[in-house]
Amino acid sequence: MSATPGSDTPGSDASDWSNTPKWLMPRPTKEDREYWEGAGRGELRIQHCTTCGLHQHYARMLCSHCGKQTLEWVTASGSGTVYSFTVIRQNGVPPFNERIPFVVATVDLDEDGARMIAAMPGVHPDDARVGMRVRAAFRPAGESFGFVDFAAAQ
Repeated sequence: MSATPGSDTPGSDASDWSNTPKWLMPRPTKEDREYWEGAGRGELRIQHCTTCGLHQHYARMLCSHCGKQTLEWVTASGSGTVYSFTVIRQNGVPPFNERIPFVVATVDLDEDGARMIAAMPGVHPDDARVGMRVRAAFRPAGESFGFVDFAAAQ
């Protein structure tokens, strides 16, 4: 379909995800600051375990696969495959109530072991599919940080 996400009306501007309320802005911790700063630079930063070789997202102090502390930050390719998704059709909380319907997906990144959940604001709900190839897309979240969304791969 060609209708704009966030509306049942083609050409609507309800899919504007550029305005983010202050209360939704990231509040980085020492464990995840690199992720948020990387997103602000247009990079998808994830952790890589030098012991088992697998990747992970979200940031942790230990490898979620082997339990070791041998983690390093790497820049992921930003490419992945939709593992699962849902369409949000009801939400009474601003600004999400102005964006419905929209897609939220679980994405298996191309880097082994890493999976993440993100919005897909540019994908119409009728076009979302399990197995579809996606790429990371970035939105500013204040001056230094960013949000990671996903868009259909070209």
